[in-house]
Amino acid sequence: MKSAFDTKRGVPVVHDALTDFGRVSLERLKLAADVILSETDAIPDTLEVELVLFRERVQRALLLPIKLAQAES
Repeated sequence: MKSAFDTKRGVPVVHDALTDFGRVSLERLKLAADVILSETDAIPDTLEVELVLFRERVQRALLLPIKLAQAES
Protein backbone atom coordinates (compact mmCIF):
# COMPACT_ATOMS: atom_id res chain seq x y z
CA MET A 1 0.00 0.00 0.00
CA LYS A 2 1.11 3.51 -0.76
CA SER A 3 0.46 6.46 1.52
CA ALA A 4 -0.39 9.93 0.41
CA PHE A 5 -1.69 13.05 2.04
CA ASP A 6 -5.24 14.27 1.46
CA THR A 7 -4.90 18.04 1.29
CA LYS A 8 -8.65 18.62 1.56
CA ARG A 9 -9.02 16.83 4.87
CA GLY A 10 -5.47 17.18 6.15
CA VAL A 11 -5.13 13.46 6.88
CA PRO A 12 -3.01 10.72 5.34
CA VAL A 13 -4.77 8.33 2.96
CA VAL A 14 -3.81 4.85 1.82
CA HIS A 15 -3.91 3.77 -1.84
CA ASP A 16 -5.00 0.19 -2.15
CA ALA A 17 -3.09 -1.96 -4.67
CA LEU A 18 -6.35 -3.70 -5.60
CA THR A 19 -7.92 -0.35 -6.54
CA ASP A 20 -4.90 0.50 -8.69
CA PHE A 21 -5.11 -2.93 -10.34
CA GLY A 22 -8.81 -2.46 -11.07
CA ARG A 23 -8.22 0.93 -12.65
CA VAL A 24 -5.41 -0.41 -14.86
CA SER A 25 -7.65 -3.31 -15.88
CA LEU A 26 -10.45 -0.92 -16.89
CA GLU A 27 -8.00 1.18 -18.91
CA ARG A 28 -6.81 -1.94 -20.73
CA LEU A 29 -10.39 -3.04 -21.47
CA LYS A 30 -11.18 0.39 -22.91
CA LEU A 31 -8.04 0.26 -25.06
CA ALA A 32 -8.96 -3.22 -26.32
CA ALA A 33 -12.46 -2.03 -27.25
CA ASP A 34 -10.96 0.98 -29.05
CA VAL A 35 -8.60 -1.26 -31.03
CA ILE A 36 -11.40 -3.62 -32.06
CA LEU A 37 -13.65 -0.72 -33.01
CA SER A 38 -10.91 0.78 -35.17
CA GLU A 39 -11.47 -2.16 -37.55
CA THR A 40 -15.24 -1.74 -37.90
CA ASP A 41 -15.27 -3.14 -41.43
CA ALA A 42 -14.25 -6.56 -40.10
CA ILE A 43 -16.91 -6.87 -37.37
CA PRO A 44 -20.70 -7.23 -37.66
CA ASP A 45 -22.93 -4.26 -36.80
CA THR A 46 -24.43 -5.96 -33.74
CA LEU A 47 -21.00 -6.57 -32.25
CA GLU A 48 -20.00 -2.99 -33.00
CA VAL A 49 -23.03 -1.68 -31.10
CA GLU A 50 -22.26 -3.92 -28.12
CA LEU A 51 -18.61 -2.81 -28.10
CA VAL A 52 -19.58 0.86 -28.21
CA LEU A 53 -21.90 0.36 -25.23
CA PHE A 54 -19.20 -1.59 -23.39
CA ARG A 55 -16.59 1.10 -24.06
CA GLU A 56 -18.95 3.81 -22.79
CA ARG A 57 -19.61 1.86 -19.57
CA VAL A 58 -15.90 1.32 -18.99
CA GLN A 59 -15.20 4.98 -19.69
CA ARG A 60 -17.92 5.99 -17.21
CA ALA A 61 -16.43 3.65 -14.59
CA LEU A 62 -13.04 5.30 -15.09
CA LEU A 63 -14.60 8.71 -14.40
CA LEU A 64 -16.01 7.63 -11.04
CA PRO A 65 -14.09 8.97 -8.05
CA ILE A 66 -11.85 6.52 -6.24
CA LYS A 67 -12.75 6.03 -2.60
CA LEU A 68 -9.51 6.05 -0.67
CA ALA A 69 -9.23 4.29 2.66
CA GLN A 70 -8.38 6.67 5.50
CA ALA A 71 -5.16 5.77 7.30
CA GLU A 72 -5.61 5.09 10.97
CA SER A 73 -3.80 7.48 13.29
